[in-house]
Amino acid sequence: MQRLGSILSQLKLPGPGPLQLRQIHAALAEVAKASLAGAKAVDQELRVASYQRGRLVIEAQSAARAFELQAFGRAALLAKLRKMPGLEKLAEIVVKNGAWRAHGQQ
Repeated sequence: MQRLGSILSQLKLPGPGPLQLRQIHAALAEVAKASLAGAKAVDQELRVASYQRGRLVIEAQSAARAFELQAFGRAALLAKLRKMPGLEKLAEIVVKNGAWRAHGQQ
């Protein structure tokens, strides 16, 4: 009889790998600097919530940033990401408002 931990470690869960996450973050930074007004540190304002079955969900820290990316940067981001190896099957990008705190903030 196997332990539950060993069974779970053998399963390959869907989602982006480290290379895909780096590519997504690099493309987000490029699109944010090129097309979004007042783009500062992308790592502080945007994060990848999930990437499954060709659907990338990005969370923005503010509703204004989520709307800005959804309305003005999503098409450019989708085109840029589809050209990267490993992300050719990306079909859709959804931007939603997320709420999270950085470590140590209240």
